[in-house]
Parts: sequence; structure tokens; C-alpha cells
Amino acid sequence: MGIPDTLAARIIEYVNEFGLSGHLLMLGRQSWGGSRKGPSARMLARTIKTYYPDLTEADFHRGEERFAEPFFERLGFEQVDSLDISDFEGASIIVDLSQPVPDQLHGKFDVIYDGGTCEHIFDLPTAYRNIDRMLKVGGVLIGHSPCNNWINHGFFQICPETVYGFWEKSMGYELLECRLQPIRPAHAEKAVRTSNPNVTGKRPRLLGDIPSTPIMLDYAVRKTRPSGQAPQGAYQTDYLEHWQRKNRP
Repeated sequence: MGIPDTLAARIIEYVNEFGLSGHLLMLGRQSWGGSRKGPSARMLARTIKTYYPDLTEADFHRGEERFAEPFFERLGFEQVDSLDISDFEGASIIVDLSQPVPDQLHGKFDVIYDGGTCEHIFDLPTAYRNIDRMLKVGGVLIGHSPCNNWINHGFFQICPETVYGFWEKSMGYELLECRLQPIRPAHAEKAVRTSNPNVTGKRPRLLGDIPSTPIMLDYAVRKTRPSGQAPQGAYQTDYLEHWQRKNRP
């Protein structure tokens, strides 16, 4: 798993806009090779200049290190861990996210980065609830998940309803950002947001056009209450609106 320049720019934005720091956990030991070409390379360069005017992309690397620990450390995280089911890439924590995580991981992390791991876990609800258990109250999940044109990449393609219906509505997380981010270099600047069904009462609608290329769901949500205090089960937001309307006097 790797972080392309487009998503690296989004991570830099989140870290600075939302004041993220502390102990970060990567789901899967992510790699980062740096910029590619064209609009995506310019996007990363511009983002670095905006938030770190005295640094260049080279400052976010450490020698020939291909993994992303130096990138996150340069962003200011005091400790960076990685979690995987296997030690094949040298993850620091070996845990199966399809099973309840050990108690010692509960409430341990300030930021969790899912850079394309959860779609490979068939027991997706278990994986998401494990993320909730591992985050501190006030902690942030940054998610970069395949959303469109990723057939057979994993078990799932993750749609915006997951953010609105599960993380925001069911789990009570604060929504910080949700958008559809093209991943090809030429389309880096063409991210599109959607309507929020928790506001409109209707399914999410695209608020612009997206290219017919691989699209990532780019989102960030903040945990606002202790694990186990979610307000309700997870249901699609527009169905909830229909059910509630029918039951109104």
C-alpha cells in the first residue's frame, strides 16, 4: 500500500487545518514514493509551500526509506506505528482487524490513517468498530478508500454513505471532510464533494462532475464520545428519514 502525491497533499491539509499531532497509527505499513507528474505533483508542491514554506519535498524523505514513517514524523507526529495482520512489511503491531483488537490498543491513538486497508477486510464492520476502539476521544480517522472504478481491488468499494450513515450518524463522529478524489495525476484537482444526507434527508448527491477514472473516498472524522456510546445502529440515512416521517403524528 502506498500514498500517492495527491493523497499526501490531503494528509498535509488535514494535519494542519485540524491541528493533528501525537501518536499516529497506519493501517498497513504505508509507503510513500513522493510526487509523480503534472497536476498531482504541482498540487503536492503547492501544499507543502502553503504549510511548510521553508521545506521542500525532499525534507519529507529519509534516505532510501520507502515507508511513510519519515513523512508522518516530519508532519509533527511524536510516534508512528503501523498495524497489519502479517509482518511481511515489518509492521510494528501484528493484529487481525477482523477480530476484536486487544484491550491494550483501546484508546491508544490520536490519529488513525486508513490508506487503503479496510476494503481488503471482509468483516468490514468489525474493522471499523476496531478503529473506533483504538482512537482516543477527540482522535481523528483519516480515510482514503477506493470508491469508484476499483473493481476487484478488494472486497468493497467504499461510498460516501459510509461516512455519513456510519461514522457521522451512527457513531456520532464529527464530520471534518468528505469528498471524492480522483487518483490519476492528470485529474488531481478535480475532487468533488457530495450533499450530506443527514442535512438533506436524501441520498448523497454529487456536487459536480467526476472523471471516469479511479476515485478515492477522501474523508476525515473526529471521535466525540467514548467507545460503546454510539447513539444508534447503522442505517442508510435516507431510509431513516422515511421511517421517521411515517412515524410522525
